[in-house]
Amino acid sequence: MNFFQQQEYARRQSRLLVFLFLLAVVAIVAAVNVTAALTWSWTTTGQVLGMRDYPRGFFVTNTLITLALIAGGTLIEMFNLREGGEAVARMAGGRPVSPATTDLQERRLLNVVEEMAIASGIACPRVYLLDKEASINAFAAGYNPDEAVVAVTRGTLTRLNRDELQGVIAHEFIPASNYS
Repeated sequence: MNFFQQQEYARRQSRLLVFLFLLAVVAIVAAVNVTAALTWSWTTTGQVLGMRDYPRGFFVTNTLITLALIAGGTLIEMFNLREGGEAVARMAGGRPVSPATTDLQERRLLNVVEEMAIASGIACPRVYLLDKEASINAFAAGYNPDEAVVAVTRGTLTRLNRDELQGVIAHEFIPASNYS
């Protein structure tokens, strides 16, 4: 897949995600309105009311409050993620691995990440370690290669040999669009 195909694929995926987000918002608003209507009906009369029996602006108010909460939560998360990959790694419980580390496993990880960056022709990303995770896993995050990070679980370091670690890290350097 060439650059322009990857770019178009990313745009299609982004449009799909925006559509699904909007669909989820509509579903949440509908669920809140139905729940509020049933709650109001049963607490005021003990039976389901007709549309004209609710206070004026009942559904508009519920909808606006729900949309405001969703918009507020979205803005807060966007603000929290403004730092890109480093924010994602910290949110996942990661800590930066110091380039001056004396831990042999961490040193091996830094060396492998640097090797993969050189082989990929991109700047070496910051490396994060998820110390509390015993499973084998890793991820790359960031808006662009210049501010990307690679995060690896402690289990990946302790359970994999160097060749296996290289395979995991190499996987993080391959764009997801190359798999299709």
